[in-house]
Amino acid sequence: MITGLSPKKKRKLAFIFAEISKLKDEDIRDFFYCGFSNILKNCSIWLQKSNKPTRDINKKPSDPVPTFYKQIKVMMRGNDQFYELSKEKNHLEILSQVYCADARSVPAKDNSVSLIVTSPPYVTSYEYADLHQLTALWLEYTKDLNDFRKRFIGTSYYNKKDLILNSEIAEKIRNELLKRDSKIAEEVSTYFSEMNQVFVEMKRMLKEGGKTCIVIGNTSLRGVEILNAEVFAEQLQNLGLRIVDIIKREIPSKNLPSFRDEKTGKFARMSDKNKVSVYPTEYILIMEK
Repeated sequence: MITGLSPKKKRKLAFIFAEISKLKDEDIRDFFYCGFSNILKNCSIWLQKSNKPTRDINKKPSDPVPTFYKQIKVMMRGNDQFYELSKEKNHLEILSQVYCADARSVPAKDNSVSLIVTSPPYVTSYEYADLHQLTALWLEYTKDLNDFRKRFIGTSYYNKKDLILNSEIAEKIRNELLKRDSKIAEEVSTYFSEMNQVFVEMKRMLKEGGKTCIVIGNTSLRGVEILNAEVFAEQLQNLGLRIVDIIKREIPSKNLPSFRDEKTGKFARMSDKNKVSVYPTEYILIMEK
């Protein structure tokens, strides 16, 4: 775990966390937990521009108390703006339910959902468990990061099992990768199989005529084009959904690694000679049941 904090700053974080935990109103408590989670990276020696847990020994961690105060002010301002917009659009009376669940098993009734909008994890992009490890450990989502990693779609920590890719394009990608790197081939195959499970769940929930909008980008690994958008479209069609529209747009900037080494497949710097763009374009797949 990356911290690099002095005992004094650790005590300050612990004090903030303890005070939040005393709040009786669950909604307010969760609001402050979100703010607390957001400052953990700034208050550690985690390399600021890195999505991976990389230490920056020259970094001076932020002071937790003023950083938390500033974060909450920003969140409150955004919350006010959202409230006013909802009021203006007459949306305040619309009831909503929030579930925290695995996308492969959502507690929603069959044929009950009109619209699904989602941006899935990117295959082998980065370990989401690593990205969220500070929050997970502080809020006690887990005490074992290795076990935590295995719960995520797109993780490289997978269990070999019978995989259903439900896509000829995915099968071709897997076979091409097997010629170059069997480990990467298994990771990508697991990813496509687990995303197919998500799409099965989407179909179950959607009403007849209901739509799903999926935002995803393509990439390449070991010199093989990983056609995520094409695979997803084929999987969804094979499940019985039809394509309504596919919107393509160039991505000017995004909180994702920008370059990958063309030979090794590892993420690269802008100055590296063998770099290739990782996610230069993204697609919005609009499908209908």
